[in-house]
Amino acid sequence: MDSSHVWDVIVIGTGIGGATVGQALARRGFGVLFVEKGASVIAGGDATDATSPESRLNLGWWPYPVSLRRTDGTCNRFHAPIGCAVGGSSIFYAAALERMERSDFDTLITSTQEVPRWPVSYDELSPYYAEAEALYGIAADADAAAEARFSEWDRELVRAMRRNELHPMPLQVAIRYDEECRECVGRICPRKCKADARTACLDEALRRPGCHLLEGCDVQRLEADDTQVRVVHAKYQGQDVELRARVVVLAAGAMHSPQVLLRSRNAFWPHGLANHSDQVGRNLMFHGIDLYALWAPRRLDRRTRQKKALSVRDFYLKDGRRLGYVQSLGVDAGRGDIALFMKNFLRRMGIRNEMLLRVLVKVPASAVARALGDASILVGMTEDDPSPDNRIVLDEKEPNGASFSYTVADDLRERSDALRENFRRRIKPWRLIRLTPALEMNYGHPCGTCRFGDDPKTSVLNRDCRAHDVANLYVVDSSFMPRSSAVNPSLTIAATALRTAAAIADSLSARSAQKVSSA
Repeated sequence: MDSSHVWDVIVIGTGIGGATVGQALARRGFGVLFVEKGASVIAGGDATDATSPESRLNLGWWPYPVSLRRTDGTCNRFHAPIGCAVGGSSIFYAAALERMERSDFDTLITSTQEVPRWPVSYDELSPYYAEAEALYGIAADADAAAEARFSEWDRELVRAMRRNELHPMPLQVAIRYDEECRECVGRICPRKCKADARTACLDEALRRPGCHLLEGCDVQRLEADDTQVRVVHAKYQGQDVELRARVVVLAAGAMHSPQVLLRSRNAFWPHGLANHSDQVGRNLMFHGIDLYALWAPRRLDRRTRQKKALSVRDFYLKDGRRLGYVQSLGVDAGRGDIALFMKNFLRRMGIRNEMLLRVLVKVPASAVARALGDASILVGMTEDDPSPDNRIVLDEKEPNGASFSYTVADDLRERSDALRENFRRRIKPWRLIRLTPALEMNYGHPCGTCRFGDDPKTSVLNRDCRAHDVANLYVVDSSFMPRSSAVNPSLTIAATALRTAAAIADSLSARSAQKVSSA
């Protein structure tokens, strides 16, 4: 790699945000260097029992455990479901791509702060939502096509919901449901019929001249003066390398992008790059999740190509309370699925011995599977609120170089409980049982750690996701989000990345025109 070459754009991270913004810029003719810590991985690997950093990285998962520090001083280390590969976490995602609600863009008052309304309105983002839907294969007639794939089980559930005055909708899923589709929820698709960041964006971008991918390249820090990033410092094939570009786009994920900025301290930025506001790393949010087992009043056929079929938003905003959203999880209540869920729960409780985990879950998983019978699993998701005390912090004792402080708010638990009870009452005569012993946090949906806003004192980025006071630095992963909403953030990340790409293209073109005129 020629360290003297100056790229138009360097994109750090190849998940939904990085791949989408990079492809949009490549289409406009700019030279883009994609930098990815992970490598290209193929379908077939199972990370369930992979614990060493090398084995996890080879399978496409973030190699190190995250370290959760609680207010009582205790620390819990576990592997979060975060990808580290070409395509990022999206190669494993369940491909549910849904828009946020208009209300998610409004001002939010929490117990700790007043979060201003988004600097970008829903209407302003709407055309980029439509562009992202088309890019990831969500067709204009997606609802009708999904309804045609409903199983007998789903059709009867929809009828029961409508009788109870609910308004279920087909779930928008970026999967091409052909006759051979296996609906690769939570795993790499071997046939490329799931539209992830790699198949929908990166592959096409790399076919264009002037674009290149650097795999296995770990960005350490950004060297900047008071106005611009000058050098990207990274390790590649065991060597220190320096990379240069007119624009740098950080898309390493909401847990890792703030780490890069905090590691980039210097005399101009003593608290971390782009951190005059002291907001970098703060306001970390996830989603509160609750798993439900659902039984039909009689035996129904669940065979279908699309099990991840339904969503319900009737309780998204109910009587002024943000209760949340219910959707099909895409899995049945089989022994293997239950065992995996139990293992992951015990891992988060601090049990790391894989042999012991297998012994602990074997009998309970089989018993639960027998008891659930023909149940299917749904998930309720509730919006997590930002708090300045929930944050990413650097930690030299951790192999990952960072840890995070996070406390689950009582209000989040109460809203999640209210969602479940409201949903239970409105699906009778179907039966619902809660599977989660307590509210779980979806550690695969981190967001908010570099939020955008109009006020540089309370935000890290401006309305175009450019860092305040750093002319050539942008952040386009879920870090930018002021609110977590209650839906999967992927489509909103992609739409915002497309909008940001347009702003970057205008900026680069303006600079080029300025150089020509001055010459």
